[in-house]
Amino acid sequence: MICPKRTSELLDLHLAPFKDKDPAWEIGVSRIAGRGVMATRSLKRGEIIFRDSPLLIGLAANEEDALNSCSVCLVVLPDTKFMCRQGCGLPVCSLCSKKKQHKVDCDMFKSWGPNEPDVANSVIIRLLCVARAINLTKEQRDLIYCLQANLDNNHRTEVRNAAKCFKRFPTDKKIVEIMNRTVAVLRTNGFDKTYDRSNDNQEFNYRALYPLFGVVNHDCIPNAYYTFEEKTNNMIVRAAVDIPEGFEITTTYTKLFTGNIARHLFLKMKKGFTCKCSRCSDPTEKGAFISGLYCRDTNCTGLVVPEITGLPHPNYNCLECKQKSTHAQMMKSQDFASGAINAKANSNSLRTLVQYLNEKSDAFIPSSNYVVIEAKFGVLQRLQQGREDCSEELAANTRLRYSRDITQVMDKLGLGDSLLRTQLVQTLQREEERRAKRLAEEAEKQRKMAELQAKAAEADKILAAFEAEQAAEAAAAAASLPAADPAPLPQAATELA
Repeated sequence: MICPKRTSELLDLHLAPFKDKDPAWEIGVSRIAGRGVMATRSLKRGEIIFRDSPLLIGLAANEEDALNSCSVCLVVLPDTKFMCRQGCGLPVCSLCSKKKQHKVDCDMFKSWGPNEPDVANSVIIRLLCVARAINLTKEQRDLIYCLQANLDNNHRTEVRNAAKCFKRFPTDKKIVEIMNRTVAVLRTNGFDKTYDRSNDNQEFNYRALYPLFGVVNHDCIPNAYYTFEEKTNNMIVRAAVDIPEGFEITTTYTKLFTGNIARHLFLKMKKGFTCKCSRCSDPTEKGAFISGLYCRDTNCTGLVVPEITGLPHPNYNCLECKQKSTHAQMMKSQDFASGAINAKANSNSLRTLVQYLNEKSDAFIPSSNYVVIEAKFGVLQRLQQGREDCSEELAANTRLRYSRDITQVMDKLGLGDSLLRTQLVQTLQREEERRAKRLAEEAEKQRKMAELQAKAAEADKILAAFEAEQAAEAAAAAASLPAADPAPLPQAATELA
């Protein structure tokens, strides 16, 4: 194990510009794995634990990515002519093309002789983050070597493939070793979309190495979370829950809503270790049943969950009837559900997907399953961009319902604060305020309607009384008139008389 004291010294040099005089953390011996970051005092939920800056940063440049982002500021470039005119093979904006960082990068890559310097090449652009380690100071490179590195059989592949893109790629063993080691450290501790290290579904178009955060160990129920300062790319790490003095600060290397089996496989394959945290040791995942599926016995209403064996393909046990099912049998159910929901998610109709999740999916997959949770989160993201074909009422009800559903899962898992929780809480607050406003407006509308109806009824009453009074007066007037004299007889009748 690398000495925690030496790691602390190198981190102090790296963090000198903004390290607190009385830091809330220290490097110590971890019960999880080797070294770790420990709280030097009690930390309140939401309190900033530390800030970290990237020692290395560069575009991720994965095969599916557009390559029209500046290699220095990482901003997407609207111009189609974004390649450096000096022949280094890097995309750069007009402002950054004059900066020292690009001059260093440009001189290095030009000396290696890109095969096609005017064509954006994802392999060359992706290598830049790694190659920048060559120009670091000795202390900075020592810090890279202090960080955990997954030295598997594939960590040399990236540099080996990049060498084919240059005419004069370095052959010096020391330089090649620096790059290979940096790749291994990035794979283990870095931020990179390729390896799906996510922070509540934040999207990154870059890969980066944050040294202090690289020492923070993993837990599937982390007690810390991070955000980024947009202009500087500096990281801010906060307490997700109250953390007692002396406790280890932890983060998660996986997605929050991935089931036990998928998390174990990812951590083993990509990070090189097996997690034994409290969530991984519980087949029900704290009662959240993220991996839960329906029992294959049609007479049973119980849920089946995977056994905790450490194997990549464990059997499943029904919590109700105790029936065992093989991994292959349950994966058929899981794959069917995933296919059905994803087919609806990939359709153009958001309304159809919402109706399917609300009315039909529960017939073949529990609402607690991670496929349903991810689908609901996808709906919320689409609603954030616009209503699509949903009515305003359906959109509002869906935002409220799905935000509550996901928040309840987080509560069951024991997850504290995070960027995702903040977003969900804000969505809930907005929708509850909108609903309260709509209800208040409807109540006011009803009040005014009732008021108008009452006034109309009063007016009708007054009119009826007035008409009755008029009728009575007319009758009284008629009754008070004197009796009329008898009509005179006709003249002929008088003469006869």
